[in-house]
Amino acid sequence: MGVRFGVALQNYVAAGEGISFRDLIDVARLAEELGFSSVWVWDHIILGSKRFYPIHESLIVLSAVAAHTERVRLGTGVFLLALRNPVVVAKQVAALDHLSNGRIVFGVAAGWYEREFRACGVPFSKRGEILETNVEILKRLWSEESVSGRYGSYEFSNVRLEPKPVQKPHPPIWMGGYVERALSRIGRIADGWVSYFYTPESFRRSWEKILSYARQSGRDESKLSNCVMIPALVARDRRSGLEAVSKFVERYCDLPPWSEASVESALTGSARECVEYAEQFARAGAKELVLMPAFNNVSEIKEKVRELSDSVIHSF
Repeated sequence: MGVRFGVALQNYVAAGEGISFRDLIDVARLAEELGFSSVWVWDHIILGSKRFYPIHESLIVLSAVAAHTERVRLGTGVFLLALRNPVVVAKQVAALDHLSNGRIVFGVAAGWYEREFRACGVPFSKRGEILETNVEILKRLWSEESVSGRYGSYEFSNVRLEPKPVQKPHPPIWMGGYVERALSRIGRIADGWVSYFYTPESFRRSWEKILSYARQSGRDESKLSNCVMIPALVARDRRSGLEAVSKFVERYCDLPPWSEASVESALTGSARECVEYAEQFARAGAKELVLMPAFNNVSEIKEKVRELSDSVIHSF
């Protein structure tokens, strides 16, 4: 089956821990060397209330990774576009697309953390509307010679953004989201879906909805892509693997209660069990599995990436 594999770079950690840019670059280079198709970063400006998570800025991390890799695609999973000025973001991502020679997959989302929106002065209740507006602004700035028009407080009078991105008509814009409104938005205006901690069956149900919304909008559903980000750990068997993954998720992950995200989504167990589970995702329509190595200590990440490569990718 044609499913690809990516690696989620751990650009955030738990309170009291740290990970350097050199560590992130080294993991990305290792992923490229081992044959992974992509590397992805998480995005928040601030993250955590009861539990705080230090997090490196996503586009800066990808810029560093782009300068030290040649082949792997570079994804944001997902960039909180509703929090940012779209004109500035258009300029930044266009530059990053040049730096990487056209390897950017720009995953975006409306966001969920209300405290973060209040801190940035952005109305949380309008985040979906803001996201759609900002996506339209990005597409126009990236693909049109000059842009005129008004979007709320953004006024364009023959505005040109140069240089345009390497990818034409623009870098692919994928979206995260789980609720019906988000799935509809993905089907209408996105180039792909970024799913988080979904089992094959949960993924299949939502992916079929997205494709249906795309057809209703008159789009060619065959051109939509996707990935599912899941924890991953090679273990003695799936049961022991899920026990270890559960501890990892409890420390490092929030599972949105309004979604079907679960620990059961983990790619874990023996090599054979991992491959069989990956095949379930492929049959459900997943095109790329972005693996988040489940570790006990950040120093283990490269070791876990090697284990996943040896046991899963080379056996798939």
